[in-house]
Amino acid sequence: YEILKDDFFPFISKTTSHIITICFATILSILITLLILYKKKKIEQVLIESENKYHSLFENMVDVVTIVNNDKQIIEVNSAAQKLFEYTREELLNMSLDQMIYKDNKHISDEYFQKLEKAGSYAMYEGRIITKTGKIKWIQVNSTQLLKQGNKIGSQDICRNITQRKNIEIELEQSIKQLNQLNADKDRFISILGHDLKNPFSNILGFSEILTNEIDRLNKDEIKDIANNINKSAKITNRLLEDILMWANTQQGKIPFNPQILSFKDICKDTLEILTPNANVKNITINYSSADGINVFADIDMLKTVLRNLVSNALKFTNKGGRININAEENSENVTISVSDNGIGIESVELSKLFDISEVITTKGTAGETGTGLGLLLCKEFVEKHGGEIWVESKLGKGSVFKFKLPMNKLNERE
Repeated sequence: YEILKDDFFPFISKTTSHIITICFATILSILITLLILYKKKKIEQVLIESENKYHSLFENMVDVVTIVNNDKQIIEVNSAAQKLFEYTREELLNMSLDQMIYKDNKHISDEYFQKLEKAGSYAMYEGRIITKTGKIKWIQVNSTQLLKQGNKIGSQDICRNITQRKNIEIELEQSIKQLNQLNADKDRFISILGHDLKNPFSNILGFSEILTNEIDRLNKDEIKDIANNINKSAKITNRLLEDILMWANTQQGKIPFNPQILSFKDICKDTLEILTPNANVKNITINYSSADGINVFADIDMLKTVLRNLVSNALKFTNKGGRININAEENSENVTISVSDNGIGIESVELSKLFDISEVITTKGTAGETGTGLGLLLCKEFVEKHGGEIWVESKLGKGSVFKFKLPMNKLNERE
């Protein structure tokens, strides 16, 4: 007993204490490990839930979201992107943003990414993209740089379809342009009414006043001369009013447009029947032999008005004994009609003003003929109504050539 008391019992007591300590430490270690595993599981669950929420938000956003790398290659898109670009997700993930940028906006896109690079965080721009089906759409892009360990690895782009807004803006700009044009037309009409109408009316009033006050003292020849002057002024006023009314009706779309196949030679004959007396006064020869056998697809009244105005204009600025040629040439696409003269010609600085309402000028002819300046504007309106174009070539002192083209496609369809 004494031996056990002194040696064995202390050993047993010490060993037991050590075993208990080891067990406690093991249990504590197990508990800590279980706690860590629990926490890790909890964190993983939170991360999964967070990722699911982000993915749901990402997929269900109304705006388009794309993630691209530094080479502009798309590495992720949401469902809205597929709807906007009209490509599948798989197709988009194999594409570059540059493939969808509209060709005229390539430089804007390049400038935008350079701006984003310099800004270091955020940038915005508006441009056009072209979809898989060829539709052109306007988008607004807001981009944020993506960084990893301080290095740029790409960008996240939020795109919004602004096509409807842009179309409204374009329509508004066009409306403003049309309004400015209408204001210019209005100012021109006021100028015509205030200036061009004033002179012939003043003549009518002046001569009629002489008749009223002096008729008892005037002889027959004097009365006849005054009456002729009144008649001449009245005709000028009537022609001016006709031009103004026709121009106004053209602007309001009130003139009917009924194109048909016409013999250009017949149109020339009808025009010359009206204008030959004026040509005879100045002994001017008008030739249209090259118009034989050519047909045009045009509205008969509009074509007659265009040809009559151009020939009248040539007569006005051609000296006595001059000549005017009406020519027509055709190819597979159009008929080109020209009215040329050997008159006084037009200064080069004035050529660009001939078909511009805001620059219309009136010049007296070689025999003092007057006009409104609206005739050439009517020609331009009527030719463009047919889908054609009109222009003038002239040298001062040599004469002028007015030309206009009428498309042949409708004529070919009819034949």
